[in-house]
Amino acid sequence: GLDEDKLMLLRLRDFEEASKLMPYFHSDTYKKLDVSVIDHVILEEMLGIGSGQEEGIDYDYNRKDAFNKVINQEYQLAFILKPVAAKAIKAIADASDKMPHKSTYFHPKLPSGLILYWMDRP
Repeated sequence: GLDEDKLMLLRLRDFEEASKLMPYFHSDTYKKLDVSVIDHVILEEMLGIGSGQEEGIDYDYNRKDAFNKVINQEYQLAFILKPVAAKAIKAIADASDKMPHKSTYFHPKLPSGLILYWMDRP
């Protein structure tokens, strides 16, 4: 079990084994993201919590708030993840893949209704 009042560092030792637990159609870049490992390996495979069964799961973008909620026993545990690198986002887009659920928190927020222009078109 988990020890109370302790921080633990999780490291993926075997990417090939973890990759087998993720949907086959995702790119290797997608599968190597911390958020993908948490989502597919820990939540879905180990804890049996699939998409659509997220009652009791909260996503907090502020580390300090997440720690405080665990300390105050509002949360049972928290996973603190590294931000996704811009080059990983580009690699996933280049592979025509999608980013994992709740992995694209950008700040500052883009204005609603922003118009995008394709730069490579004449």
